[in-house]
Amino acid sequence: MTQRDPHHGPADLSGDAPLDAANQSLADALRASFRILKGIMLVLVVLYLFSNFRRIESHEQALLVRLGSLKPEVHEAGLVLAFPFPIDEIVPLPTRKSNELSIDSHTFRRTRDEIGKPLAFISRGPAEGLRPTLDGALMTADAGLVHMRWRVTYKFDGDDVVKYVSNISGREVEAAEDLIRILVENAGIHVASEMTAEEMIRTRVSDVHAEMKRRLNESLESLNSGITITLIEMQEPTPPIQVRRAFDETIRAENYKEKRISDAKQQSSKILNEVAGAAHEDLLKKLAVVDDADAEPGVRAAAEAEVDRLLHEKAEGEAGRMIKDASAYLSLVVSQIQSDVSLYETLLPEYKRNPSLLIARILEQTKQRIMNYDGVVKIFRPDMTEVRLLVPIDPEQSRITEEKRLQEREFDVSKLRPQRYAPIGPEFE
Repeated sequence: MTQRDPHHGPADLSGDAPLDAANQSLADALRASFRILKGIMLVLVVLYLFSNFRRIESHEQALLVRLGSLKPEVHEAGLVLAFPFPIDEIVPLPTRKSNELSIDSHTFRRTRDEIGKPLAFISRGPAEGLRPTLDGALMTADAGLVHMRWRVTYKFDGDDVVKYVSNISGREVEAAEDLIRILVENAGIHVASEMTAEEMIRTRVSDVHAEMKRRLNESLESLNSGITITLIEMQEPTPPIQVRRAFDETIRAENYKEKRISDAKQQSSKILNEVAGAAHEDLLKKLAVVDDADAEPGVRAAAEAEVDRLLHEKAEGEAGRMIKDASAYLSLVVSQIQSDVSLYETLLPEYKRNPSLLIARILEQTKQRIMNYDGVVKIFRPDMTEVRLLVPIDPEQSRITEEKRLQEREFDVSKLRPQRYAPIGPEFE
């Protein structure tokens, strides 16, 4: 049925009539928009399908969690292909490098003015007590308090990285840090309770580090955490700031005392080495037995014999030299006495036969020996009634004498006593 428009003629209501220009443009725009939207959706689908592809760095290893179930395969460095999330989840962990963690649970809270200052420049008065809700500390075995920060270096076990993800439920490194922080706080309480404040701060720092590392690794191993502590150190260990000055003064006094004791021991060892050499230790032990009033007579006698043996056989230094010189002098004296006896026995018959001649001959030899001695200054006296001597003696002669004395400063047992000369001549043959 056709209706007639009074102005434009009859209208076609069958729906098969062609669209006008505006409607045609709108339909073309909608069809183009749908095509673009389809393309965008296709690109998004492709991107979604490839959204879980990840490159693993050289210091990392990765695990794959599929639909909430952990896969046992460990992925090394390289490209890891996985289904998009939430089907697959890639869990990368820095297992090929050491990780550091700073823990300040056991240190005092710094005020705004104290932040950034070295510990030596922070001071508080006695009236400023500890704030339990803000200041952390460890109580030591002597009921002291110690502040410190811990620096922990840890790593994930490359062969047991599955343990960390499965047992610790770790998807990120933060889970490992939270666990280590709790274990450090607990281990610090136990270690501090076994040491004094001075040991924690000064004398046994290496023992504190070793014990903390041992306790932490034992705890981590018992949890099958797949984490290993490689290093733990205290940073800025200090007593409470309010008493740190007195503590430092005590440490300085202790250091001074130890230095004086060490210097005294070195001086004692030097003197003993100079006196008796390496044998002084054995000598001191045996002399202590000799001086012991409670020692049995037989033990004391054996110690005295051992002292004599050490002095004569092993003593060096000044004592050894004096003993050797004394032994040499004894031998020389005995030899000289024997020589005197032999000379006396030789000259006795001659003296009985002609005493004046023997005495004259000995006197002449004695004069010649005295005149030939280097230390005797010879002066020629002309046949005059007046003789004047230069006092003091000739400086040149004094210089020569002093040079010879300096050259012969060492002890020479052969010069202890003059040699005996027996008179020799035709009349005594």
